[in-house]
Amino acid sequence: MITRGEFFMIKEMYERGMSISDIARELGIDRKTVRKYIHSPNPPSKSKRKQRKSKLDPFKPYLQKRMLEDGVFNSEKLFFEIRQQGYTGGKTILKDYMKPFRETAKKKYTVRYETLPGEQMQVDWKEVGEVVIEGKKVKLSLFVATLGYSRMKYAVFTTSQDQEHLMECLIQSFKYFGGVPKKVLFDNMKTVTDGREQGVVKWNQRFSEFASYYGFIPKVCRPYRAQTKGKVERAIQYIMDHFYVGTSFESIEELNFLLHRWLDQVANRKPNATTGIPPQERWAEESLKPLPLNDYDTSYLSYRKVHWDGSFSYKGEQWLLSAEYAGKEILVKERLNGDIRLYFRGEEISHVDQQKKVISFAEKIKKKQTEMAATISPVSVEVDTRPLSVYAAFLRGESS
Repeated sequence: MITRGEFFMIKEMYERGMSISDIARELGIDRKTVRKYIHSPNPPSKSKRKQRKSKLDPFKPYLQKRMLEDGVFNSEKLFFEIRQQGYTGGKTILKDYMKPFRETAKKKYTVRYETLPGEQMQVDWKEVGEVVIEGKKVKLSLFVATLGYSRMKYAVFTTSQDQEHLMECLIQSFKYFGGVPKKVLFDNMKTVTDGREQGVVKWNQRFSEFASYYGFIPKVCRPYRAQTKGKVERAIQYIMDHFYVGTSFESIEELNFLLHRWLDQVANRKPNATTGIPPQERWAEESLKPLPLNDYDTSYLSYRKVHWDGSFSYKGEQWLLSAEYAGKEILVKERLNGDIRLYFRGEEISHVDQQKKVISFAEKIKKKQTEMAATISPVSVEVDTRPLSVYAAFLRGESS
């Protein structure tokens, strides 16, 4: 008597065009039995099922050792190994036997994977959508970082997901956690990598410099294996559901103030669903590397050629420098707060506070003209006053 699983395998193989002999050889059962159940409309009754030996039985202890102890789940490899030991059955029965072991292992290694203290931080972005802030529509994004061991969370809302904002968010997360982990796990972000070449990650040059400056190893998820950063994805969903929905705010600054207060008072104090321990308590066990003395410069970088008259173009405006820089190339550094600094050969040559007022070339000329006009005094003309009788005599032709 065969099992119900074997009954349906017989039906499937026969529909695929396999012969009775091939099916019998593959499943390790008698050809008469195969022929019987090909034409049988119903599977065998469980009550009538008789125990029988399988060709795979002698090899099951070996297979269990290879799967459970050695972590080998490649059916082709195991099939070759047991064939070398005398197995005469087919591959299908082997795959059927391996299936529950493979599913258990997948759950264990992809969902229950735990990291050591200080080993890993996972980061990701969430596109929140368009919101109106101070009368203007902006695209709001949420950055979230989670320490793998403690589940300690840091988050911040921004208006951009570009590389400069990513690096600044990472710096703030390091400061919040009090140090730098050994590894930081990312999605396949264009701000982190320049793609893959023959399966090998090509790291973005500036981001590589950033990672080296802070001393962490960047890692990216394997394609189609997003569950490897499941901790941060669950943190994102938790923040959106339990904080963002229903929160009113007038500015991004206010929104982030409320978010950080909630992280300190609620999210990082609540016991984690997996560990059962509040992140703040486990956070004390994280072994993080110290931060460098100075922050990495996350400014936007742009090289500009200075024209013969000392002017150069930046963001659609003409800017004016001393004529000594004519024909030379300068570096424009614009910080995320709008602060702009100009450099020539590594030396700062100008500083403009965007928060106060940026004076472009055209505005400087207008300002200079206004200043010059203010220094010119109006010309005063003195005219002698005479009695009207003098003018009357002049009209009569009389001389005085």
